[in-house]
Amino acid sequence: MGKSDTIICTGYSRLPDGMAAKNLYGVMGVGFEVDPSTDEIIKTSSTFITNMCTDFLNSIFEGHSLAQGIEEQVEIFESRYFGLGKKAIVMAIKDAYNQYLIYTSMKK
Repeated sequence: MGKSDTIICTGYSRLPDGMAAKNLYGVMGVGFEVDPSTDEIIKTSSTFITNMCTDFLNSIFEGHSLAQGIEEQVEIFESRYFGLGKKAIVMAIKDAYNQYLIYTSMKK
């Protein structure tokens, strides 16, 4: 599969007051680049201010098959991320996953 065959599923949620990202973006965004033939996440992106946080998110989700759900990856994230907006980030992750589910239902 080439890069031109991948899809992108994005999700968003409102950020809480007090986060620097809220002043820049207003919302938290998470995106999954997915290989639709395997349902595997190729890369994850986010509206985190720092690359370190986006890289951290990517380390949890990269290579994961969305066909297996996201509960385990969300639990890993929640157990290892200690910062403002954890709930908003999880909601954006779940929203991106829901967009993937919409995509798969349209494929059938």
